[in-house]
Amino acid sequence: MKKSLIAALLGCALAAPLFAQAENSYVSVGVGNSSYDAPNFDEGATGVGIAFGQSVTDVVGYEVGYVHFGSAKSDGFKLDTQSVYLAGVGTYPLSEAFSVYGKLGATINRYSEKSVFGSDSETRLRPLIGAGLGYKFTKEWSGAVEYVYFGELMDLKMSMWSANLRYHF
Repeated sequence: MKKSLIAALLGCALAAPLFAQAENSYVSVGVGNSSYDAPNFDEGATGVGIAFGQSVTDVVGYEVGYVHFGSAKSDGFKLDTQSVYLAGVGTYPLSEAFSVYGKLGATINRYSEKSVFGSDSETRLRPLIGAGLGYKFTKEWSGAVEYVYFGELMDLKMSMWSANLRYHF
């Protein structure tokens, strides 16, 4: 997890000059409770994510991101899942500061399992759906609470509740 997170953060840092040129864009960092929901395994872990988003209009935009769901252990098994996604984002302002938004897109999920019997992994493209509530602190800073469902992979349903901090360019 550390290597993946460091690589994602380094990639965003190196691309920061490009982001600064993108009007109406933001970088988001999130932490939350990821859920591993599978037969005989209903466990959660601490997940982290990083994303870049841009508004095309006042209500429509897109977001590209990476999420590491954290590792979960149960009865000699260790699960580890990561996702890279692209989603369209629709935003509806409730006031000057508050807004609600929805996400719809695609995610590439990478699942790996280690146990005393060996290891197994799989990568698949799945649909993504999510919703959130955002609050704008200043012109540059905002926060959000969101729920995103990342689809199913090998009887494993993946989702995450997270709190996000965003910097707007």
